[in-house]
Amino acid sequence: MKKKKRKIVAFEKIKNELSTRNELLRPAGFSCNAKPMMKGEFSIGDNDELLFNISCLLKTCVLALDGDATFTLSAISNSDPKSDIIVALEFIINLLPREQMVSLDEITKILAEVESN
Repeated sequence: MKKKKRKIVAFEKIKNELSTRNELLRPAGFSCNAKPMMKGEFSIGDNDELLFNISCLLKTCVLALDGDATFTLSAISNSDPKSDIIVALEFIINLLPREQMVSLDEITKILAEVESN
């Protein structure tokens, strides 16, 4: 009986620890090929930092494409550079702050209306 209670307490501690984490994968609310998709989040200070991070990722892809596309580390020597770059570019596309830009356009429109009146 004590063993079962310890397991329950341990489970509750783990559950509590996981619930306080902001950076973990969470269900995205949809599935692809019958597999539930997850979404991950990371903290960004502001829009400028977001654009800086996207820019750095793009520069990395450009440098990888300009290079000889070979890796010397044995752990990644079998990696397919084109596939890796495609995945990185898809990630970058998902990072683009579309919602912020739409909001900025709306704010700009509102300010233009105020100025014209």
